[in-house]
Amino acid sequence: MKKFKIETLASANDEIENIIDYIALDSIVNALNWYDNIKEKIRSLETMPERCPKAPENELVDFTIYHLVIGNYRVLYRIERDAVQILHVRGAGQEYKL
Repeated sequence: MKKFKIETLASANDEIENIIDYIALDSIVNALNWYDNIKEKIRSLETMPERCPKAPENELVDFTIYHLVIGNYRVLYRIERDAVQILHVRGAGQEYKL
């Protein structure tokens, strides 16, 4: 089975950090658990990243964007050769824009 490299863009890392900070305002434990969970789910994209549906944002660009739904969050990514590029991590209430 083909294995893809995971590349997380700086913008997605910043978004993850902001979400962790927000969750930590209520509970540091919950923030750390959320981080562990999202990293595990992102790592699962190493195999079969095409399993997820195309994101609504796909209509806004000239390449294919997929999204992995994790609870109230979505991980937006694209597949580029042998890599999965994590573009954004969005909360459920955030607008569909890139």
